[in-house]
Amino acid sequence: MTPLAENPKKGLFRRLADALSPSGRKTNVYFISGMCYNCSVFDNLRLPKGFRKVYLEWTIPDPDEPLSHYARQMARAIDSKKPFVLVGYSFGAVIMQEMSLFLKPQKSVVLSSFKDKSEIPGLFRFVQKTHLAEWVPDEFFEQTEFITEAFNRTLFHATNAEMAQYMTVTDPVYVQWAVTQITGWVPENNSDRLYHIHGTEDQIFPYKQLTNVIPIPEGDHLMVVKMADQVSTVLDSILLLKA
Repeated sequence: MTPLAENPKKGLFRRLADALSPSGRKTNVYFISGMCYNCSVFDNLRLPKGFRKVYLEWTIPDPDEPLSHYARQMARAIDSKKPFVLVGYSFGAVIMQEMSLFLKPQKSVVLSSFKDKSEIPGLFRFVQKTHLAEWVPDEFFEQTEFITEAFNRTLFHATNAEMAQYMTVTDPVYVQWAVTQITGWVPENNSDRLYHIHGTEDQIFPYKQLTNVIPIPEGDHLMVVKMADQVSTVLDSILLLKA
């Protein structure tokens, strides 16, 4: 038996109903993770009713790819025809702020990163001034197990095994590119709806060097994982603020 064709008006009504349903009205909140981390670091964050998490995962860049070009490529996954919010964690906040130069999010949220020239960490300034990243041989970045182990033990007192579920993007090309980009980046964001959530015990971006920031007491650079409830509470307040 040939099925009856759907009444065109009924189809239209169904599409309108879908668009007006709670799920149809949800605002997408796009999350970008930190260097080498996948977006599972955000899994325990909760969003208020009416908002939906969307993860933008890292891809491997061309070795000499400009940061602005990479940001545009990643932004192709964003539906900019609907209201949306951007959230960037650590290096992801750098990409997010680059996106804000050509996109118009309702709000942009920096997690555990920096947003102004005055907030560039001393180590990054040293690397910029000495062009240190240019002198490091390519072979060094091929030792990703050694690099990530040293990073995790020094900063987080954790082993690669303990961080394995999060730290999955360790391709040498990506690692070298990301280190070069984050240590050489100078903020130029022009967003008037930029919010900054930061832990007071952050090991990479010292809290005392920041301005216009919402503190998470005792939060370190992994607060997005370790203190998800506290971060969620602040994030909820930001998302529910009238733009």
